[in-house]
This record gives sequence, structure tokens and C-alpha cells, in this order.
Amino acid sequence: MTEATQQRRPSLFESLNTALSLRNDRLFLAILVLSLAPLWIGSYLPMVDMPQHAAQITALREIWSGNPLFTQLFEINWFTPYLLGYMLLAALDAVLPITMATQLLVSASVLAIPLLTGRLLRAVGADERWKWLAIPCSFGFAFYWGFLSFLVAAPLALVFLIQTVRYASQPTLRSALGIALFANVLFFCHIIVLGFASLIAFGYLAGRQYRNPKALVLQSLPYAAVLPLLVVWFVVTMRSESSVQDGYTIYGLVGERFTQLLLQPAGHEILMPFLTPLITAGVLLLPPLAGCSFSRKPERWLPLVLGFAVFIIAPSYVFTTAYFFQRLGVFLVPLWLMMWDSPRGEGRRLDWAAIGIVLLWSFTTIGRFAAFARETETFRDVVAHVPPGSRVASMPYENLSYLFATPVYLNFGAWYGATGRGIVDFNFADFISQLVRYRKDAGERITEQLAWEPLRFDWQAHGGARYDYFIVKARYDVAEAIFKDHRGAVELVTRSGWWWLYRNLQRADPPATHALGDEEQKRSSVGTIE
Repeated sequence: MTEATQQRRPSLFESLNTALSLRNDRLFLAILVLSLAPLWIGSYLPMVDMPQHAAQITALREIWSGNPLFTQLFEINWFTPYLLGYMLLAALDAVLPITMATQLLVSASVLAIPLLTGRLLRAVGADERWKWLAIPCSFGFAFYWGFLSFLVAAPLALVFLIQTVRYASQPTLRSALGIALFANVLFFCHIIVLGFASLIAFGYLAGRQYRNPKALVLQSLPYAAVLPLLVVWFVVTMRSESSVQDGYTIYGLVGERFTQLLLQPAGHEILMPFLTPLITAGVLLLPPLAGCSFSRKPERWLPLVLGFAVFIIAPSYVFTTAYFFQRLGVFLVPLWLMMWDSPRGEGRRLDWAAIGIVLLWSFTTIGRFAAFARETETFRDVVAHVPPGSRVASMPYENLSYLFATPVYLNFGAWYGATGRGIVDFNFADFISQLVRYRKDAGERITEQLAWEPLRFDWQAHGGARYDYFIVKARYDVAEAIFKDHRGAVELVTRSGWWWLYRNLQRADPPATHALGDEEQKRSSVGTIE
């Protein structure tokens, strides 16, 4: 017998133990791809604001093509601190359907969080294995609310911190200029991400140089290079936007912050009684239970201290921006994992627990997204009756789904604007930070308040005569409550599930549309609650 045949073959248990390891990069990539599967089930993502962002890109394309329906109502705002996400989505929209373009861009954004967490942990000398635990948190608050520009910019905050680590170890003129340029680029990615990334980067520098204030000041100077740009944007915005001048601040409840601390590491927007605490507990406890030691280096834990402080004390609404502190939760898990050193000895093998938690999260998320895809099929049936290029008012009388805690249907009607080359109100073009904005003389229209409370609709005050169609989401017919004295000005075209489509009889009859007759209207109402 040869020496090779005499060597003992590994047992099945040993083979599984080797395969099911947090150090198995092939397994990590496979499960990372599995975590993206929910995003590709169905055409519509369960992200509250995503339809509006997709509609922004369609509006931009129509303005560029000279479509008078859009050029008469909208203008392009290039000086926006949310430019990168829109430019990337526009580039993908040039070669893909807009729904697929959103899926691809969101996939890349959530994929980048755990990958860059691994790079960050390696750069600071932490235990890189725990990058697995950053997979669920990429589906956090900002994801479910559909904050596209923030989602695209969030990975760049981790890159910014990684570059800071390298810069702090070897501060040269070239690396300082790179940091200064990066900070200015971050402004056009997302202003909140710029601020938070700069803060945690300063925390890392302060942790390394707290004994040498002069060195700390000198190394911090490149981060101030973005200040002139910030000042110009702030002054321009304050002078030109009345909504900012008259703005207010809401801090929110303390209890909500601790609820978000429980939800976001688990990648949930809703508290699942067993699953959410299990995943969050795993993220928090597995590193120390596996024998990892807390780093005593201040630069390893000070970024988390500062980030946590912002999460606790920052407002919920400020400078016309909602959910300010909530969206920052995506960064807390990478900063938490950054504090843990590898075990000095063998440590406890809890790899199976970490892998099991991520798999459990993945399969439950796939189930929810699959159910949502089935739930949205009726919307596609209804908008198929709306001719391209129409102006539509969206009336989500019921904006919730039993699958998610967020009002996932609040802006859902805007998918017609994105896919049908039309205009849907309420429209994000009313917001100061958007790439495409309504002109000041665009006239009366459905406002954000109406999106939340459609029963406040007033035909005269909100420009009802301007709309070709009205899309209503309700379990039963609420036309009388919405249109009031102008109920006779609209007719029901079709109804599928909880979606109702009404045509404005005061507008010219658009081609390729068909209104239901009396008998069809009666049949469409069967089973409704009056």
C-alpha cells in the first residue's frame, strides 16, 4: 500500500465541520446570493418609496426626450446631494426595464454591506468571520422604506471608514487628498451618509491620536474639505425653499429607538415574536460566546460609541427629512463587529449557529416576499387598462399589507408613472432634494397629505379635473367618500382585488380604454363591504 492510501480519510462529520465554517468563503458567497433571492421574486419590491424613485428616472428620461407632458411641468435639479443613486438607476434603465433596474441596483447595495463589513474587519484587525452576521441588517429600516439614495450611499460609508483606517496608519499627502475628494463625492451620494461617515471616521482618528491632539487636528483637515460645498448648498436651499425656512424638528419617542435597536440587526421592519429577538441576540452574543475578546484599542470601539449616541439623540424629522436616526441602524452591526478580536486559542465553534441564523432569516424573508409578489398581481391587471402617457391620481385608502409593518402601498401607484411613461400624484417631485422637481407654476395637484389621507381630496383644491385616471386601493368601493359631489365626474373602468380604476369623464376619452357597463360594475362589487 502506498503512503497516500494509508492516510486516513476525513469522516463525514469532519467534512461537514470543515464545510460549515465561517471561514468557508464559497459557502459565504452562496448564502449571500441566497439572501438576494427575495429581491427577484416578482416585479415589485416591497419598498415604500421605491416606486417614486423609479418614476423620477422615467420623468428624467422623458424630459431629455422632449416630451411636452413632462417638460411643461418639471425641471431638473442637478445640485442635489442625492445624485449618485439616481444616476446609477438611470444608467441601468437605459438597458433594462425599470423594475429590473431597481432590483439590480438594490441587490448590489445590500450585497455590498456584508462584503465591505468583511473588508472593514480585516482592515482593523478584527475577527473577519463575523461578516456573516451583517447579512440580515442590510435589509433594515432604510431598505423597507425604499430610501434608494441612502441604500446606494451606505456601502460607501464603509469604504470611507476603510480608507480612513489606511490613511491613519500611513498619512501621506496623496492619501489626504484622496480623503478630501472622497468626502466631496459623498456629498452627491447622500448628505446624511456624508455626515455619519465623517463622524465615525473622526472617531477612529480620535481613538488612535487622542494622546496627540496636534496630529489629530492635522489628520482631520482633509475631512473638512467638503465644508465649502455644504455651506453653498445650505445657503442656496435656505434662501430658495420655503418648506425649509418654515421647517420643524421632531425627536420622536425614546421607546421607538430601542425597538429599532431590536429590529434592525435582525433585518426586520416588524417585530416577529420569536425570530427577531433570536437573530438580534445572535448578532450581539455570538462573538463573545465564541471566545472573541473585546478590543481595548479606542479606535476600535469609539466609532460605535459615537454612532450609537447619534442613533439615540438625533431627531426623527429634521430639515424636511423624515426618519433621520432610524435609517442609521444599518451601520450599527458593522461597527459592533469591528470591536471584537479573534479568540486567542481555539475558542468555541459556534459557526453552525451563525450560519443557521442567516439561513433562517433568508428563508423567512423569501416566504414573505413570495407572498407579496402574489399579492401585487392585481395591481398589474388594473394599470394595464391605463394608456401610456396618462396623468393619474393615486388614492391608497388602505396603504398596508399584512406582510409588512410599513405602508408598502403608500406610493405604489407611482409604478404606473415608472412603467407607463405617465405622471402619478402624489409625486416626489414636490420634495426639495429630488432630481426631478415640479415647476413652481405646475398648478394644483395631489399632495403628500392626500397620499396619507385620500378622503380629504377636494376636486377643486387638488386639481381633480387635471387627472385622466384615479387609482384607488381599498377593500370596498370608497368612491363616494373620495369624490363626494363629483362622484358623477368619474366612472369605474375596472377593479381587480383591492385596486379600483376610475376614469375622469371630463377629460378627452383616451384610446384603448374601456369603461365597465352597469352590469359589469355590479359584478365588480360582488363581495365588497358597503
